[in-house]
Amino acid sequence: MKYLVLALGTLAAICHPPEIAAAERWVAVTQTDKVSVYTDTQSLTVKDGIVHVWEKWEYVADRPGIAATGHRPYRSVRFFTYYNCVERASAEMQSVYYDASGEVVGKVTEDPRYAPLTYVVPGLVSESTLNFVCKPRAPKTKKRS
Repeated sequence: MKYLVLALGTLAAICHPPEIAAAERWVAVTQTDKVSVYTDTQSLTVKDGIVHVWEKWEYVADRPGIAATGHRPYRSVRFFTYYNCVERASAEMQSVYYDASGEVVGKVTEDPRYAPLTYVVPGLVSESTLNFVCKPRAPKTKKRS
């Protein structure tokens, strides 16, 4: 029974990525003349060699609407992304679209069992995020009281 509860809890965590944390810590990763990209370092975790992280793309102007937004324009997107650093590949597990006033205008959630990892193309903005989240970090240590 204990294993069933653990398995169900693990499946629930995989199928439902965590909501954006209340204690967000957005760090600038890269910027072009059209978009600024940030990652939430508070959400960055590594499991089985795969980095999980929220990233935020803020555009300087409205983007044309897409099916996920009901064809309404959007100004920013937050992605919950998996990065395979060894393979230099990624998969977006969840996308949340916001209009210029910050209202959610669309949301897409992928089933991780079927969301394909795609190779990150060198030289594109997404490569900057991959390089940022895959760089070695010092382990977090507990403060002594």
